[in-house]
Amino acid sequence: MSQVTIQQPPKARLALVVILPLLLSVFAPIASVFAEEETSSQANFAVETGALPEELWSDDYSNRIFPWGGDDREQFRAYHDYFTMKERMQYLADRNPDILEFHEGLKGGTNARGVEKTADSYEGWYYGHSTPWLKITGNVQGGEYNEFVGDNGNYADRPDILLVGTHHAREWMSYEVPMLFLETLVFYYGKAGIDNDGDGLIDEDPWGDADGDGILDDDGDCLKLNNTDTNGDGISCGPGDLGVDEDFSEQWITDLVNNHEIYLIPMLNVDGNRYDREEFCGENAWENCASSGWRKNLRDNTVTGVTPIPDVDESVDEGCDGVDLNRNYQFEWGAPLGATGPLFPGVCYAGGPNNDVYNGPVNYEDNDGDGLINEDHVDGKDDDGDGQIDEDWLGGNTEPETIFIQDLTEMNDDDGDGASDFKVTITWHAYSELVLYPWGHCTNCETTDHEQLIYHGDKMAEMTLYENMQSSDLYPTTGDFCDWHYGVHGSYCYTIEIGTAFHQQPDDINHIAVRNLGVPFYMIEISDAPRDRADLGMSNMSRQWLASPEDVKIPDTGSIPIELCLDDSFPYTLNLNKTHTMWRLVKPTRQQSDYGPTEWIEEDWQRTAFTESEDKCTLADGDVNGSKLVANIPVPDDESGIVHYKSMLGTTSGLSLLEYPEYGQYYVLDIVYRAPYGHLGTALFLFVIVATFVWGGLGIALREMLSDGEESLAAAGAEKSGGAGKK
Repeated sequence: MSQVTIQQPPKARLALVVILPLLLSVFAPIASVFAEEETSSQANFAVETGALPEELWSDDYSNRIFPWGGDDREQFRAYHDYFTMKERMQYLADRNPDILEFHEGLKGGTNARGVEKTADSYEGWYYGHSTPWLKITGNVQGGEYNEFVGDNGNYADRPDILLVGTHHAREWMSYEVPMLFLETLVFYYGKAGIDNDGDGLIDEDPWGDADGDGILDDDGDCLKLNNTDTNGDGISCGPGDLGVDEDFSEQWITDLVNNHEIYLIPMLNVDGNRYDREEFCGENAWENCASSGWRKNLRDNTVTGVTPIPDVDESVDEGCDGVDLNRNYQFEWGAPLGATGPLFPGVCYAGGPNNDVYNGPVNYEDNDGDGLINEDHVDGKDDDGDGQIDEDWLGGNTEPETIFIQDLTEMNDDDGDGASDFKVTITWHAYSELVLYPWGHCTNCETTDHEQLIYHGDKMAEMTLYENMQSSDLYPTTGDFCDWHYGVHGSYCYTIEIGTAFHQQPDDINHIAVRNLGVPFYMIEISDAPRDRADLGMSNMSRQWLASPEDVKIPDTGSIPIELCLDDSFPYTLNLNKTHTMWRLVKPTRQQSDYGPTEWIEEDWQRTAFTESEDKCTLADGDVNGSKLVANIPVPDDESGIVHYKSMLGTTSGLSLLEYPEYGQYYVLDIVYRAPYGHLGTALFLFVIVATFVWGGLGIALREMLSDGEESLAAAGAEKSGGAGKK
């Protein structure tokens, strides 16, 4: 049989057993530091040599797969058509009835101009479709019901915004961008703390340049790539590239929806789009119509038996029919700049209605009943001196699509002040990669909000790297949507020219739509008071700051002060509903060491008021005369965990609510247990008791181990001597 040899453990080994826990506790942090340095070195190496997307992010994000799944259309790798777009809008409204309400056209009644309208007033001339649209707001089934419009969810205290795509039939990207906006809004509503790109971080890269350093890639992950121009537009780490503006705040999206009324119209010109896709260019329009296609609606501009070109079968006469909807609005409507008008009603002629920018028929009604016609066109002036303004127009708003926009705008008055509630509007077009603001009808002219319009345009141009310019600097237009919305209703209106073709290649849909995704969310945020926000942004707001975690001084006891430094001329209010710090304490549980984002959203935000301090603070530009406000967060001394905090700032006018930090983000502050553990004598007494039991117990255990070892050795020796000579 085999022999068993038992050796006595040396004293050095026993000593190692005793001190090993101590050694580990001392040297483990040192090893961790070296490991972190090595990891950091490896990360720097990755930046220098270039990494692959799958080395930085999740597979879905690396492959541009949106989290809501679906087919190629829902993944924005193929174009929607009218039918699939409408079906998707209806599906999302059905599954999200708390925030979405689907509509087609308007119910009708007596409109703001005293004209009777019915539901069929908004149906297209040719295919007979009314424009599909969505009302989006928190608790959309609540609020007031608008009998004319037919929508619920009307709240007097919520700002409204109108988002419109596809005035021009051939500009297919102009409805894909609002559809991606819709998908994003619906999927992320009610969520928070999602790691959108799978890099282990959350909310670290919102739309635009959040930290003001001139770089869109706020978290620097795009810079680690081997190929930093992943969308092929020639711009490294620009909008639409992987790792740029990819991790926005879902809580911010939720707050925007709950506090605003959003009217989303992805495809205004249904008639024209169907004709462009089904007849004029075809399904693969990017192959044969990249820079051409059907532009107008399908108004029948001929009269059978009268016009030089008879329209016997009432089919579309491509040389004559149709109106350019973006030349058909009433403000400064006419032919001189960027539009063409008819010499005779119903007559088709060269250079007339067959022109792509035909603005529609002349109005021959006596609109004000004074026996005269066309004496006071829509320009904001009393042209005929009768004390009324713009009451007898020359033309415009003759098409079912533009009448729909007119009545939706003018019948949307939740607060009853007689004015439209749309203070901000967007219309998407293609192509040119531009952000355009009014005026469009005149050159070398400026609006009264010229600087403010430029300010917001610059913000959107920053997000997209598009060029911001006055509309007429591109080319003059009359009867334009934005001129009408701004000129008549005072709405800050922008035309966003998307992409590089009328019919973009399907491979480009995804990244171009992503490139433009932040724009509508930005416009929703400013819709409460766009002029005030611009004024503040241009003057003193950029110098102001909220204390970041590294600048917060946590006292030994009591509340934790959070400082807000403001320009001394900033018109802030101390009204708690407008100006406050929001905070929540996030505490680890026994079941988990990290309190994850899924639990954060369940924590309610608490409000703490700001108070004025007599001390001055130093603004971001070095000015030492800043006004200091302090919010004392009442975290108990015997609590520990993580505090999330952010601040809202209102003005004395009661209009603007500014966020610190921006875009729905918040700061994270580590809080340690600060309460005293008792008297020193008591603590020493407890220490002696614990040490006696711990070290005493360890000594007894070691003595028993040694005793057992000696007995085992003795027994083994006896067995060895007693069994000598046996085989």
